[in-house]
Amino acid sequence: MAWIPGSIEFTSLPEQQSCFEGNIKIKKVNEIVFHGVVTEGEEQKPVSGAVVEVFARLGDNQELPLSHSFSGHDGHYLLYVDKEVIPDGTTAIIVRASAGNPASGMG
Repeated sequence: MAWIPGSIEFTSLPEQQSCFEGNIKIKKVNEIVFHGVVTEGEEQKPVSGAVVEVFARLGDNQELPLSHSFSGHDGHYLLYVDKEVIPDGTTAIIVRASAGNPASGMG
């Protein structure tokens, strides 16, 4: 069982507040949740737009894709996998990230 961020419930209308104040609601899910930051180089610079993928490795070293997401402008990602799609005989769960968006700093 995991908890993931949901929405913010404001105690009064946001336009009536000098600073935003609210309660963050979370949602209970029956999935495996993966989160982290994609970085590169010795400086650990965040990578924007990286593809983050989760695979199940089976006994014959075959890899089955389970889910994917993209890192945000700050390199953070969040994704989840329904436990029911993980096949019997899975020997490992693998998370990989690949190249980010080369134009992420432009705009």
